[in-house]
Amino acid sequence: MNIGIITDFGNNFYVGIMKGIIKSLSNNASIIEIDNNVPKFSIISGSYILFNSYKYMPKNSIILSVVDPGVGTNRKGLIIKTKNYYFIGPDNGLIYESALEDGIISIYEIIPEKLKEYLKTYFNLNIIISQTFHGRDIFAPAAALLSINDDIKYYAKPLENNEIVKLRLLDARKENNKIELKVIYIDDFGNIVLSSMFDDLDLKKYKTKIIKDNVITDINIGKKFADVNEGQLLLYKNSFGFAEIAVNKGNASSLLNLKVGDKLSISY
Repeated sequence: MNIGIITDFGNNFYVGIMKGIIKSLSNNASIIEIDNNVPKFSIISGSYILFNSYKYMPKNSIILSVVDPGVGTNRKGLIIKTKNYYFIGPDNGLIYESALEDGIISIYEIIPEKLKEYLKTYFNLNIIISQTFHGRDIFAPAAALLSINDDIKYYAKPLENNEIVKLRLLDARKENNKIELKVIYIDDFGNIVLSSMFDDLDLKKYKTKIIKDNVITDINIGKKFADVNEGQLLLYKNSFGFAEIAVNKGNASSLLNLKVGDKLSISY
């Protein structure tokens, strides 16, 4: 079975250890590293990356996502079965939007002590569950076991939908001739993804204005980067359908001094 991995760990040995745990338990698992450079601690950015990548994974894949600033607290660890996939990750909203879109069938909470006991009994594997690395100690083993057998009753218990954290990517409000939005992701080019599908903005002009902290900036509306001159701002539909701001051959986040979580408005 295929296991896709998304983390904010970066390019270091943490991801390698997770892959080693998976392969130790399930040598036939095929691991796809989707993205290990989610902006640090940014659950909303991780949710965006997962939402726009899971559907390109083979059907029945397990998507293991770890952006977990609450590791070691009483937050749950989840396995969510949907129509076409399994999602594994912390209960902080990270996996909710993707699971919801694909169609939630069942939700389970991973019970760490039962997982530990199961691994000892059936795989002769002793794990120590740390307070800082549940990617290694809980989520990777759970993904590996799920890839072998989807009977998870020995180390997980069912939950209701109202018992998990829900984080929504789409958050746009229209008032006073303005659309209030949030920055949910910034890529390596400095392109800024906003909390709305582009078509939902219903902008019928070629130009508009963005407002942040009472600073008003004119921006062109187009379909591709080349619709504006080099160095000019552009608001457009990105390849996943979200509203995005870019600078042709430049860095929009630097130019506008925006970061993930910032709020801004678009006039309409």
